[in-house]
Amino acid sequence: MTLDAGWYNADLDSVTGSSVASLVWPNQQQATIDDQRRPDLIPLPSGGGATSLQDLVDELSEVLGRSVMIQDSRFHLIAASAQGDDIDELQMRTLLTRVTPRGACDVMEEAGVIRSRHPMSVDFSGYGAHDRFIVPIWADDEHLGTIWLIKTGLPSLREDDFRAIDATAIVASSLLQARLRGTARSARELVFRTLLAGDQSARHEALATAVRSHGITRGPETVVRAVTFGEDAPVIQRAAFCRALETSTRQAMTFIGELDSALLFVGRRHAQENIDALIRSEAERAGVPLKAVGISHLSENETDLLAVAARAVATAAVVEMLPDLGISARSDEVGPWLLLADVLASPERLQWYSPAAYALIHDVDPMRRRTVEVLLDAANHIREACDSLHIHRTTLYYRLENMPDVVKTALDDGMQRSALHLALKLATYWENAGYIR
Repeated sequence: MTLDAGWYNADLDSVTGSSVASLVWPNQQQATIDDQRRPDLIPLPSGGGATSLQDLVDELSEVLGRSVMIQDSRFHLIAASAQGDDIDELQMRTLLTRVTPRGACDVMEEAGVIRSRHPMSVDFSGYGAHDRFIVPIWADDEHLGTIWLIKTGLPSLREDDFRAIDATAIVASSLLQARLRGTARSARELVFRTLLAGDQSARHEALATAVRSHGITRGPETVVRAVTFGEDAPVIQRAAFCRALETSTRQAMTFIGELDSALLFVGRRHAQENIDALIRSEAERAGVPLKAVGISHLSENETDLLAVAARAVATAAVVEMLPDLGISARSDEVGPWLLLADVLASPERLQWYSPAAYALIHDVDPMRRRTVEVLLDAANHIREACDSLHIHRTTLYYRLENMPDVVKTALDDGMQRSALHLALKLATYWENAGYIR
């Protein structure tokens, strides 16, 4: 766990709605800070822009329904959420002076807060204050700070709350380390964060630099993975997942941004099942519901990684719709499905594309559709189709002979047969998407 150890957020411009704000920062609405010069700002999946310690306490406060503070290793206040009815004298004095009073520090030192690597409850009743739940923030062997939550008089924390707290500590660790370094990002991080920039020339230059200096190669060895989660996945935990995945792969997978709600990572091609297992593990640990992983490789002639990322995102969308594909797929494995996914979702048009497919989809006997689809999947190889259907050759011939005329006509014509095959797959895709019921 980690925490930000600087003073950039000490303006506490989120302490609105409290009388404390008007006492200390009467002009806070006019105060602005140049984000480009703030070392505590790191791009994370937050719905746009960068994530800071202030973002973290605001997000966690909303999740927990209580005020949140982050302090550095010397118990100096760094960031605080808006204060609610749970504020006490200790909280008030800390907000006003930006440092925890000496007596409260003595209580924490006696409780072993600085030495602890685990969250702990601290009794401040002897100091005339509410009990606190204090979460230490570490980076390896370095104690960076703490997250403070009031306990007294508030509902008990739930399992989901603890996940959010743990995720906040993970992300805060990265932010605090960045502040301690005195620079927001390394040269490598800056290059990778620009791979999906809005400016095309900037993206081209970033990719050229990544190839020249940071281990990216043009060709199938470089892949982009798009990871998607359930819509209710909390921002903090998505951010924690990104950091944890980068760490666990030793930056073999580097987070480069977000596109259409998918988290994007670039890295070297590895055994797909191993990476899938790792992604599953980190998603479970972060408490976010993993939906799909789409994979696309960089071709030798591509100069823009955004196109690769878009293919990966589209592939993840296909995987979400087709459970039979498993948790992940490569774009080159699902090309026909990508084609079908781009077709306007208008089920009534299915009879435009293939009257034969329309007839089979609405046939009272589902075995007819399955028979034709298996035969087409087998490229009209009778033995292979019979093996898949577990029937005798004569049974297959009998079924085909008794198909509707519109289906038999389509099977006898090359173009209509191709349209029938694609239309049946399109129907499957639309059925999984809920467009056909």
